[in-house]
Amino acid sequence: MRTARLHRCSAWSALALASLVSLAACERRAAPPEGGAPAGPRKEALPAASAPAAAAPVEVEFLEEITGGADRGEALPLVVAIHGLGDRPESFAGLLSGADVKARLVVPRGLAPYGDGYSWFPLQQALASDAVGQGILRAAAALAATIERISAERPTRGKAIVTGFSQGGALTFALALHHPRVVGAAFPVSGWVPPAVLSGASAADPAAPALVALHGDADRRVPIDPTRDAIAALAGRGVKARLESYPGVGHTVSGDMRRDLLQLIRGAAAEAR
Repeated sequence: MRTARLHRCSAWSALALASLVSLAACERRAAPPEGGAPAGPRKEALPAASAPAAAAPVEVEFLEEITGGADRGEALPLVVAIHGLGDRPESFAGLLSGADVKARLVVPRGLAPYGDGYSWFPLQQALASDAVGQGILRAAAALAATIERISAERPTRGKAIVTGFSQGGALTFALALHHPRVVGAAFPVSGWVPPAVLSGASAADPAAPALVALHGDADRRVPIDPTRDAIAALAGRGVKARLESYPGVGHTVSGDMRRDLLQLIRGAAAEAR
């Protein structure tokens, strides 16, 4: 029987409520139909963020699940799956909850309510805008602190394996590029890299995580071309980054993408030390 636990973890961030209803509706379709929303813990709504001038502490909630028949008390690879705009952990967990890999799956909840789900950062402006880029960096810093704390409090093997869809994909890029101390592998799905995130990334070093991006070439919400350019720029700096494109796939996680994502996670988990 599948079980999940709701937790809270302190981190530092200040985010405002986002507004892109059409993108939110599309992001809520990220998890495959068979994933569904588990009958899990009661939802605890977070207060709307008002974007104060100085950063203030917020509570980052997350669901935790043990996959692959592992024992909760054993040292396990940590897999962090970050949902998209308008989604919630209870539904997004379905993307990976049936994985046949022994791991500790953590699915954090977005920092601000959005419709019947949550958002990670404001999206009132274009995806490549500086405002969006700064919002991604703030949210990534909050997540990095959460991942670091979970890794310290749970028996964990290796650095975190991070993935996410759309908003979660953008955060996966940011975590890999700006917080390599907590990330061992990064697999963004349908994500993007604004200039503010790309320009601030340091040059590659031996400890930098492997980065493989998955993206549909028919995605109209988050077009693939800017992501392809960002991957090329990162590779030019020596970052271990590559892009896997999926013909005819729009802004969603197709069956082939999910299969490949699980294979990537399985390989990263096997290498975690």
